Amino acid sequence: MLKGLRALVAGMIMWGIAASDVAGQETYGGKVAYKLGVGFANVVTSWLEVPKCMINGYNNADVVFGNEADFVYGVTTGVIKGVINTVGRTFTGALDIATFPLPTKPIPNPPVIWKDFAADTHYGKAFQVY
Repeated sequence: MLKGLRALVAGMIMWGIAASDVAGQETYGGKVAYKLGVGFANVVTSWLEVPKCMINGYNNADVVFGNEADFVYGVTTGVIKGVINTVGRTFTGALDIATFPLPTKPIPNPPVIWKDFAADTHYGKAFQVY
């Protein structure tokens, strides 16, 4: 049972990677596959928002505190933003999986976490058709 679950998760991650790299689909099937792949990828990798936000919070701390970056500020705000974005990315990924027959654009920006790791995650309009 555990091996089957691992294989399923690995397959979903690979599908998400493959689907996210083919962003300019013109057909209905391509758009639907992209949405399903991005949804799986967001559900499985949503926990990466915590370290991403911690790193970005530390790197952006010099904006708040001048030349000296404050480690405590970066880690604290990063954990809080990371947990919020983890919940958001998990929810929007599950929503994309549940509604994959509707060819809409992904809600989070960047659509998958590894597209622009240095950028903060933002959420756009829901159910925006291509």
